[in-house]
Amino acid sequence: MRTLVFLLMFMVTLVHAYSVALLITGEVAGNAIYEMMVAGARRASQDFGFDVKVIEGGYNPARWATLLTSLAASKSYDLIVTFTEGMPKNVENTAKAFPNQKFILMDALAPVLPNVYSVAFKDEEMAYLAGYFAALVTKSDMPRANEQLKIGMIAGDIYPAMMEKMKPAYEKGAKDVDPNVQVFFSVVGSWADPSKGAELAQVQYEQGVDIIFLVAGGSGMGAVRKAREMGRYVIGVDSNYIDKDPEVILACALKHADKAIYEVLAKAVKKELKFGTREVWGIREGMIGFTFDDPNYIKNVAEEIKSEMLRVYEKLKEGSIQPLP
Repeated sequence: MRTLVFLLMFMVTLVHAYSVALLITGEVAGNAIYEMMVAGARRASQDFGFDVKVIEGGYNPARWATLLTSLAASKSYDLIVTFTEGMPKNVENTAKAFPNQKFILMDALAPVLPNVYSVAFKDEEMAYLAGYFAALVTKSDMPRANEQLKIGMIAGDIYPAMMEKMKPAYEKGAKDVDPNVQVFFSVVGSWADPSKGAELAQVQYEQGVDIIFLVAGGSGMGAVRKAREMGRYVIGVDSNYIDKDPEVILACALKHADKAIYEVLAKAVKKELKFGTREVWGIREGMIGFTFDDPNYIKNVAEEIKSEMLRVYEKLKEGSIQPLP
């Protein structure tokens, strides 16, 4: 009898594998952050033996709260993971309504609740590196740089991290190289409009900008094409996609989102994740980087710029440079 009980318990354990839902606030394809998040989650699921379901919420924010509530109400998942600054209030409301459901918010900070863990990234470090690099390039004698000290930035949309962290840090990075550098800023209003991205890039290039930092998702690929047409440069963001056009994309400021979600899910499955807490990760934690090792970066960027970027990276890591004004 006792053997039968143990066997039934073992079978129940097998039936109920640990299950994780990823609620994507947008679509995965074409979004570097989401592609990395999904890849990291799936790698963790293979290494630690749990199930992952990816739910794409689309680009209408009004749907996200309903989807999050539906996932919690289904009681089908041990853990629900969602993303970005569009979700802290939704996570707060749903976590309070379903106190027995565990939630993780990645790439944004949620209110502290006993069933919620959240982690954000130091986007200001990433943007500071891009601004510093852009200023070094515009001051250089590299082939596509001109004599005007003008650099650009194109954002997919306006949101708190953009206006409070990324834009000011990009500007500060540039001004720390040379206070005379002018920074041009444009907003597409969409993460999936490459035509508008190309149009805004053309306007900036025609004003004398020779390098643009792209934080615009799929819209940024239009700017890459325009940079090639007009003989200018761009800086990528989040993942390394220099190989898409190595003569145009000089560098990428990196957010290691795949590594971050892998570590978070590994801790959650092993019951080591501290729910009721939140963290912010940057260079020091190994989550923000730059394409120092990319062979095209090594080949195409001037030696003095590469040396200076390594120096500044280490200064940010040790905390002797503040990326925000």
